[in-house]
Amino acid sequence: FSRYYSTRYEQWANNLYYAMDALWQTKLKLDVLNVQNIQHVGIVNFLRSLTGCKAVLTVHGYLTYEAEENGLCQVGDNFQTWLWSMETNGYQKFDSLVCVGRAVERYMEQFVVKSVQLIHNGLDTDYFYPIDKSAEPKKASTILFAGVLQENKGVLDALQVLQILVKEFLLEAVLVIAGSGPQEPLARQYVIDHELEGCVIFLGSVSKEKMPDFYRSGDIFLCPSRQRGVSGKGEEPFGYTALEAMACGTPVVAYRTGGLQEQMQHGVTGYLVEPGDVAELANCVRTLIAQPDQQEKMAVAARTHCVQNFSHIKMAQHFLAVYNGQMGGENSDPSSNRN
Repeated sequence: FSRYYSTRYEQWANNLYYAMDALWQTKLKLDVLNVQNIQHVGIVNFLRSLTGCKAVLTVHGYLTYEAEENGLCQVGDNFQTWLWSMETNGYQKFDSLVCVGRAVERYMEQFVVKSVQLIHNGLDTDYFYPIDKSAEPKKASTILFAGVLQENKGVLDALQVLQILVKEFLLEAVLVIAGSGPQEPLARQYVIDHELEGCVIFLGSVSKEKMPDFYRSGDIFLCPSRQRGVSGKGEEPFGYTALEAMACGTPVVAYRTGGLQEQMQHGVTGYLVEPGDVAELANCVRTLIAQPDQQEKMAVAARTHCVQNFSHIKMAQHFLAVYNGQMGGENSDPSSNRN
């Protein structure tokens, strides 16, 4: 089979297994079904016909654009046409639509005319928390990068920032990289070519359990995610790394792309610069290194901002409000939903 057919059949098999599992666990007593992928629309309709449940879809990204970016299809081929038609027809079949960020909302406007509820991703701010770093004697500043080592995540931009800091500004700094991916050999070669061996640490893939300690180990988190896309701008929809770093009290320096613009407050929780401006990224990092008081102020602000706006409790409250609304509940105030 072609990739198009094999992917479709695999999806059907997964959907069938999911439906049987859902029916078994709920004993056909299903009120609201919240799915995370438009590709499940067929099985959602099947479950809804059997149980009478309401269907809520949470959209996390740009399905068709991301398939193109990953080489799964090309504009105009069977697979791309199927995905596009799935989005065009599928969104209309849900009772409620939720998106995780403004960029995703703009993407969905191509397909739907009904209202879309914005609910940002949340994280456990009791799991990601800061520690007191004031007593730690440090000679070199620690800059962090986390993500898949691929082009759109900007690992080479992070290495260029370090090169500017060390070679041009003559600062003592170390870049710690958590993650692996297709650009890792290129990144390692960059380190060798620019004589940065003593200033870069490759940790490889880091388990979720160890990520809070990773974020707490640094002074500044670097997030140079780039725009991407074939049919349009497939920006980072609403990733977690910057939020996790802020929750751990680590200021963020990032490109002004996608969900990062909603997560951060420029000049308060960190700095946002125009995509591709590596020199300005480096300038912002240097500013934080040169001004420890400002760095500490931003660390506190980042933690506070994250707790107040992006906790998993707040996210759950908003989803409960959506579910209550679908079930005919009178309570639509998310702040009062605490169970």
